[in-house]
Amino acid sequence: MRRLIVLLLLTLSLPIRAQDGLRYRIQLWMRGDAQPMEARFRLHSTAGTRSHNKVQKPRMGGWRLEADRTEGTPYAQVMLLGRAERLLYLAGPSPQTRPEPIALRFGHRSLPVWSLEMPRNLHASTVLVEVAPRLLALCDFSVRFEQGDITRLELHLEGLDGTAGLAPAEAGTTLLSTLQAWALEAGQAVESSVTVR
Repeated sequence: MRRLIVLLLLTLSLPIRAQDGLRYRIQLWMRGDAQPMEARFRLHSTAGTRSHNKVQKPRMGGWRLEADRTEGTPYAQVMLLGRAERLLYLAGPSPQTRPEPIALRFGHRSLPVWSLEMPRNLHASTVLVEVAPRLLALCDFSVRFEQGDITRLELHLEGLDGTAGLAPAEAGTTLLSTLQAWALEAGQAVESSVTVR
């Protein structure tokens, strides 16, 4: 009887535990396509690894993305999640971030908004929200490309399903390096298209 009660409690707690994390939608428009490819996914933070040393230094964990296979463009989830992973921010404030005097409401929660400084030569906009004290997460991201196969890419936070377990990820500021790489590519493209008369 006791085992049955424990099993029942574990079964009831599984859906709650599975709902932790941040829910996102990514959309990607290919040049010439009228409709975007789309996927929905959940971001979970993972615990840091432990070493076998006597002195345990604090280590940052990572993140795990889980696609919702019931929605979105069939067979595109892996490719879209690969792109999304390079566009996420889950870290504390950085020199490129600045608090704004507004907040966004998600359900019953009101989250402070932070802006992110954009590199030159990039047609992009980004909004970050403070999901926990001193922990910023990407809320909205939109970028347009003048050249290449992709014309537009958007990433939106659709919901918070429990942020108590979220922690900064070791690669939490990967969005910053992606933006810098894109700005460098855009600058090189502008330079190569300039003609001298």
